Amino acid sequence: MNALADKRVAEHLKEAYISTYLKVGTFRIVNGEKQGGNVASYICLPDGRVLHAIPGTVDAGTLLQEARWALETHKLAETTSTNLATGVTNPAKYRAAVRRAHVERVGRLNPDARVNAMRRLDDLALRDLAPMLKGFRGTPQLKGHFVLSLRPLPALEELYPVVWETILGEKLSGLPVVVR
Repeated sequence: MNALADKRVAEHLKEAYISTYLKVGTFRIVNGEKQGGNVASYICLPDGRVLHAIPGTVDAGTLLQEARWALETHKLAETTSTNLATGVTNPAKYRAAVRRAHVERVGRLNPDARVNAMRRLDDLALRDLAPMLKGFRGTPQLKGHFVLSLRPLPALEELYPVVWETILGEKLSGLPVVVR
């Protein structure tokens, strides 16, 4: 289930994004095959704020759908928050538009999920959201939207430990990959 090997995904990511990676967990390579580990994909703005997170292994169609959703969310947020006469973007309006998009996505993916779009947890550290996540039922992808509906556009360095440890249940590790 290597979504990045799918030509459609590769073409979209190459066209719309700059790609990079960071190894934060452990796994082994045995006879050329990866064993263990997990994955999370992040779509970030140029300054490192996370527009969208896709926790866990997903198939190519899902990764492509989520990447396209993030691009359309960015376009809508940019359009609705920019003064067309001056070209100046209002950061608060941009953030609010991204928040609304994640709130709507949570509701669409899980109609039973309750997210208060007006709830402001911007002063709360992302790690302090862990208890809320433990009580929130849903797929890792739904939990990613949930976190970003509560705290849109966090810095990547603030979000990835929460996604990795709380949503995916993995341990952070800087150990090298073991090859056998």
